[in-house]
Amino acid sequence: MYERLKSPLKIGKLTLPNRLAMTAMGVNLGKPEGGVTDDLIKFYEARARGGVGLIITEVTRIEGGAGISDPCQMAAYRPGDILELQRLANTVHRWNTRLFIQLQHPGRAASSWVTGTQPVAPSAVASPMGGETPRALSLAECRDMVARFVNAAHIAQMAGMDGVELHGAHGYLINQFLSPAMNFREDEYGGNFDNRMRFILEILKGIRETCGLHFPVSVRINAQEALPGGIDQKEASRIALALEKAGADMINVSCYTEGCIEPGTYPQGWKKHLAHGVKQTLSIPVLSVCNIKEPEAAEQLLAEGVCDLAGLGRALLADPDWVRKAFSGREDEIRPCIGCLSCFGEICSLKRINCAVNPLTGHEREYEQPLINGKGRKVVVVGGGPAGIQAALTLRERGFAPILFDEN
Repeated sequence: MYERLKSPLKIGKLTLPNRLAMTAMGVNLGKPEGGVTDDLIKFYEARARGGVGLIITEVTRIEGGAGISDPCQMAAYRPGDILELQRLANTVHRWNTRLFIQLQHPGRAASSWVTGTQPVAPSAVASPMGGETPRALSLAECRDMVARFVNAAHIAQMAGMDGVELHGAHGYLINQFLSPAMNFREDEYGGNFDNRMRFILEILKGIRETCGLHFPVSVRINAQEALPGGIDQKEASRIALALEKAGADMINVSCYTEGCIEPGTYPQGWKKHLAHGVKQTLSIPVLSVCNIKEPEAAEQLLAEGVCDLAGLGRALLADPDWVRKAFSGREDEIRPCIGCLSCFGEICSLKRINCAVNPLTGHEREYEQPLINGKGRKVVVVGGGPAGIQAALTLRERGFAPILFDEN
């Protein structure tokens, strides 16, 4: 079963043990200054222990101030960040999982309420969803920002990360340079396609010069933007091809709608045509995120040639052991994501990650070693809803013999 998913994959010179990746999601488990906490490490370790081949971390800031997206996201711009990130890398590697850090700058998506300063962007144009009008970066500041991304990649490399992902999607700074719907500059960083590509191509060039030719770099892009004049699939394929020629090792295909996320009721694989369209132009691996909840759907993506690597997001919040269960023939034991977006709502409220169906998500450290004191004693749990089932599971884990009663 799932022989395609179980097969290894090379990203540049790096080999992944399987073709399932945990894609980047904000978790807000770090320190306010960007350091790594035990909570953050245990969160990612649970997913590594669960068997996923690649973990791509949450968005990681490349500078303070206007570069902050979330109050407690990770950071990769100071010498002291190396040891912090090294703790995470060493832990994940114990489980034979590869680790990429996602480098991001929010640009106009930042909030002065969080950062304490005015947002910056390619152009002084606020998001259509509202928010603050950013300050347009000067030419010198654009070049300085390129250097900051390169520095962050070098810090990630020195910390033992297996690679980096440049977040060029979802309306953040790199995306703001790429998209004609967000970039209205009239200098060398705006206007025609080549100028809009300049910012990210300079970042890639700098990473190659600083980190070497064989340090893996993934780039996340939008294959479609629900914005007037935004990137469409044809332009996305052109962007992806230019990135491959510049030395990118993988393209992570997503899409973007200002201010919202796909409802959980959307079918699995609903946007696979976007990844498939981009993949036709490339020889490097493509990662696809397609609201995957079941192993069969992920295997089907590979069978159809949609992508080379299937991305899992909320599915791994609901069940960190998703991969291990799938590969051992225990698919029926996977705790499914129900698409309620409780996780997304908490992050948007600047709170730590959680999951409506998995109370341990974001609390892995607290419950790492449950108190075992049941001694086989029987406990009756009345009600077979989510709370009752979880109570019974927890009681069993603690050594009790729960008896669950449900009206059915």
